[in-house]
Amino acid sequence: MPVKENQETLVRTKARELCSAMELRGWASTKFVPTPPYGYTLVSMTGCRAWFGKRWGMICDDMDDHLKLVLDIPKGRTSVEETAERLDLPLVNGNEGKSGVEMIDNRDRNTIVIYLYTDELKNIAFRNSEVMEFVSNVRRWSCL
Repeated sequence: MPVKENQETLVRTKARELCSAMELRGWASTKFVPTPPYGYTLVSMTGCRAWFGKRWGMICDDMDDHLKLVLDIPKGRTSVEETAERLDLPLVNGNEGKSGVEMIDNRDRNTIVIYLYTDELKNIAFRNSEVMEFVSNVRRWSCL
């Protein structure tokens, strides 16, 4: 279910934790822009290779039962199967109500979508997680 404005949830807490983990990596070139009601837009201050513009992803905390991480990557960098195996998550086709990974094939880039539901969010510490390592790779692939 969608959350109300200013409603505190596990998903919103974990979204802030993910932003903090990214900031601890010293990513001065990445800015986290609050984008109500969806969450945070990841903006490169130096530009992106994945497509024209500076946005390279989003952390969506607008639902009370799952966090959605949307990451733009240059075509050919990874497959959805490799990503799912790396993150130990199943492949999904859209939001199926369970944690998983999907890839959207856009004309000029691919978009990886990672769904993390409450069960996974309760147990994950983003700071030293494979999700954080994957996001770090995506940033390196996508941002100048």
